[in-house]
Amino acid sequence: MHQFLTALENAAKAGQEYMAGSPIVLKRTDINSVMSNSGTILNDRRIMEALLTTVELRKAGAAAIGDASHQSRIGKADFYPLLEHSRVMNRLLREKYPDEFLEWEYVFSETCWGLTQFGHLSHGRNVLSNNLRFAPWELRVPRNLYDTPPVRLVEKLRDAGHRLCYIQDAFSAAHRGSSQKDTSMQALPAFLKRRGVPIFPSNAFAGEMRKYAEINEQIGKSKRVVVALFGGKVTDYLDVLSLYMRRDNTIFIAGSILSLVLLKSQNPDLSFGLTEERFFKGITPEQLKHFKKLFDPKRIHLAQDVIEQTPEELRTHTLTPRLSLQYEVQSIGPETVQHFANLLKSAQLLIVNGCPFNIRRFETFGGYFKDFMTLARKYNSGLKIYECGGDAITAIQKSDIKTDISSTAGKLGLLAPMIETEEDLGRYAPAVIPLIK
Repeated sequence: MHQFLTALENAAKAGQEYMAGSPIVLKRTDINSVMSNSGTILNDRRIMEALLTTVELRKAGAAAIGDASHQSRIGKADFYPLLEHSRVMNRLLREKYPDEFLEWEYVFSETCWGLTQFGHLSHGRNVLSNNLRFAPWELRVPRNLYDTPPVRLVEKLRDAGHRLCYIQDAFSAAHRGSSQKDTSMQALPAFLKRRGVPIFPSNAFAGEMRKYAEINEQIGKSKRVVVALFGGKVTDYLDVLSLYMRRDNTIFIAGSILSLVLLKSQNPDLSFGLTEERFFKGITPEQLKHFKKLFDPKRIHLAQDVIEQTPEELRTHTLTPRLSLQYEVQSIGPETVQHFANLLKSAQLLIVNGCPFNIRRFETFGGYFKDFMTLARKYNSGLKIYECGGDAITAIQKSDIKTDISSTAGKLGLLAPMIETEEDLGRYAPAVIPLIK
């Protein structure tokens, strides 16, 4: 990771210098937040991170900023417009920067970098675009990129005499691009660059890379590293396992769902009722075969017991190759908490991604996570803890556990410390490459 830092930090510095000419900034952020089913934002950390870049750019001279971001995926419970995010951004601005609030407050736009933002940006206002995933051009690059709404906005602003630039501030979304042809992360900035619009990383983007380089060093000098794979999209862990298996000093502990997936990869006839119906429908037979190939019982420790939620009660089951479930599994059980904590006694670094339950059900199942994190500190006072991903951060904050390193980058925050070659970068963080070239 260190080999990419100098180029990225120089690019970020050039971006800061460019702000002196008062350009209008189109900024790709990632304020994808942990939200309740009713639309309440449960953790505003990513919003605050995006806001810090906004403040930094405005102080450096940016004339106006058009932010574009996303919130979850179509079909998920936390897929929402970004209106509430704009309200939180303005509340944070009012609380932390009261003298500059009116100048820097955000206007919410129903469109994503559309022409309706022209007037706001021309008059020096900050604009938060609606959820990028509402935009038809976001995940499908048209043949003629010039016809997409963002490019029409850019051309109109330039015709009006405004200087422009594109700032990449969404490191946590930098994995998007290579296979999806993601418009906002790769195709659009590449097109703007060809049209003479400069593109830069934010200082925060470069800072994330610096953080992962430090974690990579920590992994290298540790005798024992434990990676807790507790939540998130289970198929993402195929990449995680592949990367971290390079290091002999790394072992893995699996949350309830990943444990079931790994168990089923070894025993295809197992049935997990509603859990299988919900979580296994997105896992292909080829991916199950890949999980089977990667599974090493000496290095990957499965849950010993799991908690099933029936309509009447919570049931604890010992996890065995003959286990048959009817209802959804919600969490790891008490035996697993103790077993996983024991594995940490001789470790130097714990990496935590996700949490072993749905974060929206913290009050019901969060005790198991809190017990695990509390025992981790009790059994090993010198253990360094790296938390990555919104769910893990939210759960750890609710558990009142102190950590040493933190990143909201989710999947990429877990993969990035093990990116060591340009081939790794192109595969796992392709949106970084245009910025260091």
